[in-house]
Amino acid sequence: MALMPTPATVAVRHFLFLKLRMLRNGLRVRGGGSARRLVTFLFGIFFGLWAALGGFAAFAAGSSAGSAATRIAVVGLAGGVLTLGWLLLPLLFFGVDETIDPARFALLPVPRRTLALGMVVAACCGVPAVATFVATLGLVIGGAIRGGPVGAAAAAVAAILTLLVCVVGSRAVTSAFAAMLRSRRMRDLAVILIAILAASIGPLQIAITAAVERGGAGVFTTAGRIMGWTPLAAAQVAVLDVSDGRWLMALARFAMVGATLALLAWWWSTTLESAMLGTTSAGPAGGRAAGPAAGAVRTLIPAVLRSLPDGQFTAIVARDLRYFWRDPRWRASLASMIIVSLFLPVALVALPGDGGAAPLPMVILFVGTVMGLALANVFGSDGLAFATQLLAGVPGRVELRARCASLTLITAPLLVVAGVVIGVAGGEGGDIPAVIGVGAAAFGASLAVGMFSAVFLPYPMPQTGNPFAVSTGGATMRNLLVFVGIGIAVGMTAPVIAVYYLLPAALSWVLLPLGLGWAIAAVLTGAYIAGDALDRRGPEVLQTIAPGV
Repeated sequence: MALMPTPATVAVRHFLFLKLRMLRNGLRVRGGGSARRLVTFLFGIFFGLWAALGGFAAFAAGSSAGSAATRIAVVGLAGGVLTLGWLLLPLLFFGVDETIDPARFALLPVPRRTLALGMVVAACCGVPAVATFVATLGLVIGGAIRGGPVGAAAAAVAAILTLLVCVVGSRAVTSAFAAMLRSRRMRDLAVILIAILAASIGPLQIAITAAVERGGAGVFTTAGRIMGWTPLAAAQVAVLDVSDGRWLMALARFAMVGATLALLAWWWSTTLESAMLGTTSAGPAGGRAAGPAAGAVRTLIPAVLRSLPDGQFTAIVARDLRYFWRDPRWRASLASMIIVSLFLPVALVALPGDGGAAPLPMVILFVGTVMGLALANVFGSDGLAFATQLLAGVPGRVELRARCASLTLITAPLLVVAGVVIGVAGGEGGDIPAVIGVGAAAFGASLAVGMFSAVFLPYPMPQTGNPFAVSTGGATMRNLLVFVGIGIAVGMTAPVIAVYYLLPAALSWVLLPLGLGWAIAAVLTGAYIAGDALDRRGPEVLQTIAPGV
């Protein structure tokens, strides 16, 4: 019988083999859930191939262009956007792939360095990583055309460094925020820091747009040069330096990227154990003494809900509100919603044009739909806890209406603030009621879509302390639900958008009650239909979100 490798012989290659074997086992069709994972994985490959080919063409055309200004603008900006996407999008929408959960190695004597390297190698086998690598290989075309074999070799090195910076950087950022979002003391500070970071992007966009209007296309060249001296795009721009014979500048850029990669790796390795393997701290030991059983339970109900009658609906809403403040994964969702509500309204100011009313419904439409899609896999976030609802016999309609109510209590203030900011920033303060009405309609439509997704397309979430972690199949499903859900919700809100443009300005306030009514109708209809389906599919949903039950 073959012996298992001892801790001294555990190597990075074992993580690679483990990731490939888990992918193979996960894609075997042995039932409905496995077939769905296979379909979503194929969708992920399709979109990944599309993105890879588009990026490959952009880098190849940009690095081989005849104009030096065009080369630096395309390569610098494309490289910067690519790296920023890897750093920020996991915090907002997509999470990070953790098919290999580091928590499984908590009790094994695996050195932290080996664990970190193994996790990086395993992460490089995912669809996003492969697509990124293929896209940056487009630099090889331009490097070979303009710099010969040396330029092609430099481009290959740049592609590898870019991939490593993206993968390690995304894990370092999510690990750092995971630790803060899990800590009871740091959770509020983490949310504020994320919101401030997102809000600062808007003024930056304003400055860039104003500079473009004044300076024309030359601003893109300047922006590309600036990106080329940051770790975001230094590796890609170094290929242009090699092709043009600027060896010292190329070495300086490669050295900058190497130092950044080492710093990110150190940062991630120091937060890996605490962020990935830790647990949420318990609540304070002190407090009011528990009285009678009913009184003790009543204290768990937030003050804003204590006027509601006791029952299953109130209990579920109260529990979800506590989850938003105490559960790391729910806190991460709250932080993402704050980013969306702040980032898009401020970014509206940077849109070109005369600041008319045309872009206003489009922006609030996206804000509302993204917020509502937080409901898309609400049972997957519960995991085994969803069994409590089934055992208690909670009707599906009550369950879904309560989920919508709790999410609305959290997002309604954010949606109102976003509507006010959008109306003021767009120069149409009188359109604020109409903008809020459109946002409410989009939010209600998105909630309806999210209910059906939660019932018919649930997927399991990895049992890990990292709130941004998703498995390979879950990551593809999550991305697919985001894009498809936005499209369906936008289509459902189209009649309200049409009324927005058809009504005269003096009657634009009608959109506020119309949007609210549209949202309520969408939610009640969705809860009525999806609730009945949840009553029938409850055990299947539990088996899907908690495999092995």
